[in-house]
Amino acid sequence: MKLSSAASLLLGLLFSIIIVLFVVVSILLIYSLLMISVETKTFETGVLRLLGLTKYDCIQMILIQSFFYVVPAIILAYLASIPSLYGIFAAMFAKQPEIQVAPIPSAGATVKAVILGLTIPVISAIIPIYKALQK
Repeated sequence: MKLSSAASLLLGLLFSIIIVLFVVVSILLIYSLLMISVETKTFETGVLRLLGLTKYDCIQMILIQSFFYVVPAIILAYLASIPSLYGIFAAMFAKQPEIQVAPIPSAGATVKAVILGLTIPVISAIIPIYKALQK
């Protein structure tokens, strides 16, 4: 009993570390994409500001662009998780047919994934928004 509890704790810690690494890498990726976009659209942003674009509209434009990177990924990841979970559960419980597990992510896992997925673009857009408003 103690061995399975320790293994469960170890796997939970390992998954948490992997999730943190993926979050940091995705924040850096979206940050770099937004910074490239802000740097290349300096002239366009200046013309739009001259035509009446407010700071709020500029912030909104950058946030929408960052959400365009993330929302399709969230949808595709959720759709890809169902066959992946089915394959994992089939392999894990092949010798134990009395255990029936649905390969659909739980509501709590879905909510956590969506909240995390929608927080990443907001965090990664902070510095590009600041740089865009400085110009």
